[in-house]
Amino acid sequence: MKLNRDLLLMISENFQNDRISLYSCLLVNRSWCEAIVPLLWKIPGQAILTKKAENIIFNVILSHFSEESRDNLMKQGIDLFTEIYQTPSFNYIYFWRYLDLQLLDRMISRNFDKSDISMMRNELFKLFFNNNTNFISLFFPYDYKCQVNWNKQCFSNLKFFYFCNDIDQSILKELATVSKSIKIFNCDVIGCNISGTIRLIEVQKNLDSVRIGRCRIYETWQSIEEVLIKKAITIQNLYLCYDWNFDVDLKFLSHYVNLKSLEIIESFGPPNPNNTILNLNQSEKMSLPALKILKTNQVSFMMLTRLIESANVQLTVIDIRFNDIYCEFEDVRRFFQAMCQNCPNIKYLSFPIKDYVLIEFESLLINCQHLIGLVIRSEGGLQYKNLFKILTKSSPSSLIKFGFALNRKFGGKYKLLRSFLANWKGRHTMLLQIWPVNYCLEDEQEVKRLYELIEYYEARGIVKKIDWEINWCSNDSEESIWIKKRCFH
Repeated sequence: MKLNRDLLLMISENFQNDRISLYSCLLVNRSWCEAIVPLLWKIPGQAILTKKAENIIFNVILSHFSEESRDNLMKQGIDLFTEIYQTPSFNYIYFWRYLDLQLLDRMISRNFDKSDISMMRNELFKLFFNNNTNFISLFFPYDYKCQVNWNKQCFSNLKFFYFCNDIDQSILKELATVSKSIKIFNCDVIGCNISGTIRLIEVQKNLDSVRIGRCRIYETWQSIEEVLIKKAITIQNLYLCYDWNFDVDLKFLSHYVNLKSLEIIESFGPPNPNNTILNLNQSEKMSLPALKILKTNQVSFMMLTRLIESANVQLTVIDIRFNDIYCEFEDVRRFFQAMCQNCPNIKYLSFPIKDYVLIEFESLLINCQHLIGLVIRSEGGLQYKNLFKILTKSSPSSLIKFGFALNRKFGGKYKLLRSFLANWKGRHTMLLQIWPVNYCLEDEQEVKRLYELIEYYEARGIVKKIDWEINWCSNDSEESIWIKKRCFH
């Protein structure tokens, strides 16, 4: 039976994240092979590669070198073609869409002397940057100094760009002349010279997601803020990572009328008590009615409370990560109260819960009747007996997805977990994720007990799905993304 090629493509695209299945499809027949190869070579290096795998990819790249490139290398004393490379069955470079220059440089450095790297890089650029390639993603490694001869055909459809601004800014200014369709802009800001970065942002026509990380200089942030405001109408996802050295006024967010996701990270150590870092006065009002997702890490709870109370937000996803060593307990309580009063439509909630907010947490469960997923990230400073009692008593009927990060100290609390699951009988089947944190070989018996306990209730229909190895960053299944889904990769 022969399948229509379009049908084959539809089938293969449904398995595009299942590389093992895709590999097996290669062996069915030539038609299947022709449908699968473009998907596999769209993102070489998507998964973490072994040295052996990288060498195999590199040999495939070398097999595409033209006679001219081979002659040029020979003239420079680079005789790497000791074997006769057979002409590939496919033009694998043509299928390449996600170009990672760090991957290419790593393969070159592993196989050539330092004196030959520049020559090899030039020949690779000739191979990749021509009218036969069309990249939609580009990754620039840190401190990249090599000049690039940008080809309009290659980069006019670029959608995703990641780089560190500690590169020659002229590279970015040249890219700005050919690439104006970037949707996801991901930049680590280290140096103070950002002229190329600013220019590249200015020319983009439809920025959707912007990540600015490691910004440590206030004047630099001001320049970035000004250019982003000009693009605010199209930006829906914003990730900001600040240093502790300067304050940022959140009033600039009022320009992002279509903002759906906001992630704010403070990343360079404990806060200076004399610095508010991110501020929003109580009397100031903003309107962010499109904002659905709020993700934060170590950010002032007073600021978050004011943001929720004054910005007219319609949050459905809240992901909070904090260490209460640096938090005022009363500020955390007020934040939970603000969520309870202003975010009735919350669907997914993730945070490290503490005993001192259990009263507010129960009120949130009662008031937020649309809650679907709940992730408890940490058991530090938490009596699970009280938590499970509240979950059993006050969980809305919609809440069926649970994630618990349990460390090895949880071993003595299996009786509490057993009681919690037993008391769930008669409700909607629970989708459960357990992440055994810091369990080691000597805890094997404890982990086995945990598995057996959960599987017992799975067999009785109380638990429907178990995910033991939660990958908080990259698991994209419907049941496990919950709070974790990111706009930046």
